[in-house]
Amino acid sequence: MAFLEDGQFSLGLFHELLSDSKTLKVIWDTIYINILSSFFAAVIGVVSAYFMAYTDIRGKKFIHYALLLPLIIPGYIITLAWMQFFAKSGFVASLIQSVAPEAVMPNIYSYWGIIFVFSVTKYPLIYTLTLSTFRKISTDMELAAAVSGCNKIKTFFKITLPMSLSGVANGLLLVFISCLDNFGTVAFLGIPARITVLSTDIYQAIISFSGNSFGEAAAESVILGVIGVLSSLILWKVAKMFQTMQTDLEDMAPRFFLRRKKLLVEILMWLAIFIINFVPLLTLIVTAFMKGIGGGYGLDNMTLENFTFVFSNAKSFNAIKNSIFLGITTALICVVLGTIVAYLMVRRPSLLIRVVESIISVPYSIPGIILGLALILTWASPLPIINRTIYATVFMLLVSYVVRFTSLQIRNSSTGVLQTDVSMEEAAEICGASGFKKWVSVIIPLIFPATISGMGLVFLNALTELTTSSLLWSAGSETLGVVIYNYTSAGYTTYACALSTVVCITILALALLYRGVCAILRHKLGRNG
Repeated sequence: MAFLEDGQFSLGLFHELLSDSKTLKVIWDTIYINILSSFFAAVIGVVSAYFMAYTDIRGKKFIHYALLLPLIIPGYIITLAWMQFFAKSGFVASLIQSVAPEAVMPNIYSYWGIIFVFSVTKYPLIYTLTLSTFRKISTDMELAAAVSGCNKIKTFFKITLPMSLSGVANGLLLVFISCLDNFGTVAFLGIPARITVLSTDIYQAIISFSGNSFGEAAAESVILGVIGVLSSLILWKVAKMFQTMQTDLEDMAPRFFLRRKKLLVEILMWLAIFIINFVPLLTLIVTAFMKGIGGGYGLDNMTLENFTFVFSNAKSFNAIKNSIFLGITTALICVVLGTIVAYLMVRRPSLLIRVVESIISVPYSIPGIILGLALILTWASPLPIINRTIYATVFMLLVSYVVRFTSLQIRNSSTGVLQTDVSMEEAAEICGASGFKKWVSVIIPLIFPATISGMGLVFLNALTELTTSSLLWSAGSETLGVVIYNYTSAGYTTYACALSTVVCITILALALLYRGVCAILRHKLGRNG
């Protein structure tokens, strides 16, 4: 559609867009916001990883889980939480003004607000990769630097950071692509401030249904895709350029001891984590119990009616049902498709399987707004034979989720297959087990922990998805992300916060359940072994 005009090949749409100052500003704002967000996310992630990998601070396991919190809470909910945190009549502003009456909260509906929220929600992507890279750096290089007279800061910039740039570059790539893909944060904070990036401009063009809006959206999608591909190639080249000799195993031992500064560093780390990851969510929960914004924070302004509304209102209750249905169904379909492809990739590698895996991986690696538009253009027409369309139904969302998240299941299932000794399957075949019996009795039990992990990841992503759903939903097929976005856009902040609180509690409960199941499985497998 982007390259066709009146049925003929044409670059007219691109010429029109790229000669328009408004579109050029949208492209520049997209690149500007994403580059700065990636940089500040890298600063937070690298510093956190350094102290976790090298120092002897206590409670590393709990600090690690606390640092990963933004990975399991949807970005649009964290954005909503920060909106309440910086609200001029909010809970935090009231506390600050009670101490300093002249204090004014910064305006989060701005460029810095979007960059700040991106930074504090995306840093775990860099933190996890850099943490592993730091632990694989040989201690010999750092000891040599210390013997040569370098202090800790000099050693970090001359040895540790250069040797970890491959991990940092891979993390930057993930952050940049994730920011390109993000819709919730830029929609919540950018649209009210008239700050437009490519994802929100594509969304607004599609929902406007004016002129050649779909053609322009298609052309902008191609531009967004090109930015994503070029940034991926650049950062991939950087990562390859800075690959260095590292150990195969991670060194978990601390490399320097803080001594008297240990308590101070621990307090500062926990304080930073509490302010960045917990205070906004606590503010969101407090807002969820309020009768009205601006009515104070006394008990007389607290109520449970917002939660009652969430579970009794037809749209929100329908969204809960739809999201649970989509999450479970997507996870079940993806575990079958993903596990079969993963098994064939590992046990029966061929050119065909590599091509299939590459095709399945593409939808997850491109921005969700592009996938949404592509699915609209593909599936809007009636299907052959049945002469009916799935567009504007919940099944359209199901197709989009399966297409988008199957690659997540492939990654997890392939890990499980790789960790399974092929001799176990050969033993089953020697004993006369059929193909089905071999899968049921041997393969599935052995790869079960990895497949369950993949199913959980797919379920959480499908349960809270917003970017693609924002284009594909219709009346009756609302999802949790869409309803939260609609409530926020319409000014029903307390309802949005109440539904967000329910989602957060559900996600945390599922995460704890997953940890418990994994612990039981490890204990059982260890005992049987």
